[in-house]
Amino acid sequence: MSKSIDNKNKIAIIGGGLTGLTAAYFLSQKGYSITVFEKSDKLGGLASTDEIANSQIEKTYHHIFQTDTKILKLIQKLKLAHLLRWENSSMAIYYKKRIFPFSSPIDLLKFKPLSPINRIRTGLVIFFLKIFKNWKKLSSVTAKEWLSKWNGKQAYKVIWEPLLKGKFHKYSNQISMAWLWARIHIRANTRNKTGNQELLGYLEGSFGVLIQELENQLSQNGVKIKLTSEIKSLTSKKCNKVILQSNNKTFKFDKCIATVPSVVFADLLNTNKYNYYINNLKDIDYLGAATLVFSSNQNIGDKYWYNINEISFPFLAFINHTNFIHKSFYDRKHIYYIGGYFPHDHEIFSKNESEIRQIWFTSLKKIFPQFDETQIHESKIYRFKFAQHIVNNSYKSKIPKYITPLDNVYLANFSQIYPEDRGMNFAVREGENIANIVAIDM
Repeated sequence: MSKSIDNKNKIAIIGGGLTGLTAAYFLSQKGYSITVFEKSDKLGGLASTDEIANSQIEKTYHHIFQTDTKILKLIQKLKLAHLLRWENSSMAIYYKKRIFPFSSPIDLLKFKPLSPINRIRTGLVIFFLKIFKNWKKLSSVTAKEWLSKWNGKQAYKVIWEPLLKGKFHKYSNQISMAWLWARIHIRANTRNKTGNQELLGYLEGSFGVLIQELENQLSQNGVKIKLTSEIKSLTSKKCNKVILQSNNKTFKFDKCIATVPSVVFADLLNTNKYNYYINNLKDIDYLGAATLVFSSNQNIGDKYWYNINEISFPFLAFINHTNFIHKSFYDRKHIYYIGGYFPHDHEIFSKNESEIRQIWFTSLKKIFPQFDETQIHESKIYRFKFAQHIVNNSYKSKIPKYITPLDNVYLANFSQIYPEDRGMNFAVREGENIANIVAIDM
């Protein structure tokens, strides 16, 4: 139960993704008057959903781990735990025109593209990264340098280089080993004691259920949600008011939390006073992402997740979602994702959807010759401009602080998550963190 709202404590939140909604949820419980501004016509950001096979499905593939304590607590708090399913994960690697199972230590020992000694060496490296905790020692070395030295050139070329280049493209040689450590460390620690099985979590009805329940709770707490409301500029005045411009309207608040990407936030700042700060924000590089989601009568592949370890391929991953969550939830159709990350100047952002489908489906048929495009029921393409920040060796010095130089203006987004990568659990964590900081400053 929230306390009575003090109209003098008006807080604006820019961005209706999971971080912004979580911040609004915790602050509204404390009784503050909250307004959320969202540029699109739907809440959720990268976790937003759309309808396919008469069901809601994420526009980008999502699951959670058993170590994702923040989002699990939020799910419990919102009384959605009864919808949480834990299912076995399965993974494979496509390399040199062959598919290799890659879900367990046994699969690694049978992975023929590596020599026997390098299979063992890879297992030891993964085990080391699982138990190693002093990640700061890895922040000054690139993943390429560290893995080439300790895992060997063959393993780097076969396993790691295609993943780094597939995800980061021209930035792949700059990525910090601390970033990759976090990816492996967190994931390896979600496995059972034998290391043979990984459980992944998903909400029945999609994570859109979580977004919807947050929206319901915000409505009950008196939060105003303004969709299709893009903030064009932000000014902090000496009179302790934060002024926002949106849709040719002016809004005044006591405080403002921006949860948009750092470079987007920089473009909102209507001031020449903080050029050094703005330039630092713009120094953070981002990649975009694109996904093709489709339903089909055909079952393609027996694994959930396929890493495409072929640099020449136009996408990074193929996901058989209904090898994770049963097709009975989707009108008994099979649901698939094709996706990857791309620089902003990549052709994926200029080609029309029919061209993307043709290129990606042609490549998918190389992996699965039995793939039959005529079996597709429906397909949708989504493109996101800011999906992944570039974590290089100097990244720690670039991380923006929660409290900005502008009076009563705060920033919370996934560029502040380090060394972990962005994800729903960390979005919830950052939303709760910034809510606590703002509440203390009130």
